[in-house]
Amino acid sequence: MGVYLLSGKDLYRQEEALKKILKQSGADKDHVITFDASDPKSFSLESAIMECDTFSLFEGGDRKAVIIRNPYFLNASTKEKTPKSKKTAASQDARRERQLSMLEQYLKSPNPDTALVFLCHGFDADTRKKEYKLIEKHHGIITVYKKMFDRDFAVYADNEFRKYGLSLNRAARAEVLNRVDCDTLLLHNAIEKMCLYGKKDPDIEDVMNLVSLNPEMNIFNMSNRFIAGDLAGTAAAMDEMLKHSYDHTQMLTMLASRLRAFYNVRKLYEKGYMDEDIAIRLHQKPYAVKKGLEATRDISSARLLEMLVKLADLEQGIKAGTINPKDGFEQFIYTYGAINAGN
Repeated sequence: MGVYLLSGKDLYRQEEALKKILKQSGADKDHVITFDASDPKSFSLESAIMECDTFSLFEGGDRKAVIIRNPYFLNASTKEKTPKSKKTAASQDARRERQLSMLEQYLKSPNPDTALVFLCHGFDADTRKKEYKLIEKHHGIITVYKKMFDRDFAVYADNEFRKYGLSLNRAARAEVLNRVDCDTLLLHNAIEKMCLYGKKDPDIEDVMNLVSLNPEMNIFNMSNRFIAGDLAGTAAAMDEMLKHSYDHTQMLTMLASRLRAFYNVRKLYEKGYMDEDIAIRLHQKPYAVKKGLEATRDISSARLLEMLVKLADLEQGIKAGTINPKDGFEQFIYTYGAINAGN
């Protein structure tokens, strides 16, 4: 039935591809075997490969799927510890060579009744690894599900709306796309809610009531309005977050993180660094640096630092039980929001 390698950060499409492979394999749920391959100490590739060729003695056991989930040997971020002795290092090298040899032998002649799936859940498979090259060499089906850019995502979303019989006007469509921010899982959660709502042509009001803002967009909206001194907009963003189960302590932590990012950008800019240099030093995209500078053009790094110190004091008071989270955070927002409004 084939050998598959699924990787990438688009989890929804990756999971959908896995479901399709399992359905095509004809293996029932009792004959889908999953190995957690994230830890080199506990995972044995030899055992997984042997499972591919093991038949059940019971009726209906001739079709099987073996899933090797999060294989450490395809993950660039997984680093095996350097052995302390030459003997241990030699033993480790020998074991790896045995694994590679066994894998290659299987890939040369895979069991036609077994679907073998290497599932890199949420990360790109490292193309430099020997295992990857063997899968590629022996014609494994390799698919990477990358997060889509705005234009491609909009086309994908329109197709999904049509598939589920949803007809959104321009404003409602734009609001959905804004709220899910190129995340296919969030998009399909939104579509499910709209379908359950039972209205085939939901308007922008329906979308705002049904579809949650993703966390990044939530804090982006609130922090930008706060920095701009837009108290009404900040309050509206806070109400939206409260509606979708964020509490005041969570909002405090998220705002502090956002202000810290603003501070770092503004501080380097005040020291004379150009946008490109700031992006390199902070490991950010130039576009993100540009937007950060635009958002803070009327506020100094000193003001941002003052707010960060105040938030830190507020957080300590909340943890000590001397400050009510709601009262403390709202007082901070309205005090500094008013100051920001007057620059």
